[in-house]
Amino acid sequence: MNKNIKEIGHLSFKLKDTKRFRDFYENTLGLNIGFSLKTPKGEERIIYYQLSHGQFIEIFPETSVLTWADYDGHNHDEYYSYQYTTLGKGEGKKIQDPEFNTWMVNEKPWYISKVTYNTKDLQKAKTFYRDILEMELILDTPNLVHVKVNEEQVIELVNKPYPMDNCTNNKGQCHFALIVHDIELAAKRMNEKGILLYYGPKTSKKPYTGPYEKVAHTENSYNFFIQDYDDNEIEVMAYSKESFQLKYGTE
Repeated sequence: MNKNIKEIGHLSFKLKDTKRFRDFYENTLGLNIGFSLKTPKGEERIIYYQLSHGQFIEIFPETSVLTWADYDGHNHDEYYSYQYTTLGKGEGKKIQDPEFNTWMVNEKPWYISKVTYNTKDLQKAKTFYRDILEMELILDTPNLVHVKVNEEQVIELVNKPYPMDNCTNNKGQCHFALIVHDIELAAKRMNEKGILLYYGPKTSKKPYTGPYEKVAHTENSYNFFIQDYDDNEIEVMAYSKESFQLKYGTE
């Protein structure tokens, strides 16, 4: 078990229809904005909706994702790996936001309890989380694998191949963030295992070409990106004392 991993801190989505999307998260789900980051022009670049457990849903409005032109505003579940995220304990009620991102919603308090992905090769997929991220498999069957993040969170891998190229450009769910205690230790372990580290999503940013240096991100947190064997983006993040997630994202 990798004791350096703390939790899934947020899930990230890009969107096309800002008004309908925000109405769903703010009025239908009733989430509050913990904080947001703005462009030099004062437009919202990233919006962080807070869950009651102190975790976030990270939203990229259309004005901030012009480099993701392939995304048409619909998350096609049958084409890509991402299936749904479960909030709270149990399986709950299935709902979809205006761009067809699926959620399994239980009674509050809400927190990210499970993130579910289809896999092209389940046996290969599980080796990334077990051998590269050094996480514990608490369920291992020919059709379903559960990877333990902590006592309340799992990553679910399903033996259901998808036909399309699993690219960040053409799907709504961008990545999930694994919060670690020591970002430099996490980077060192990834380097030792031959995993490329990126400054941002693989499709839009360059990889690190030298030893990892701890650089504060725009919300005063530290991060780098990697991809699992199905090319799902994973942001590895550590908070600093000045992280917006801690300063502005508490209840």
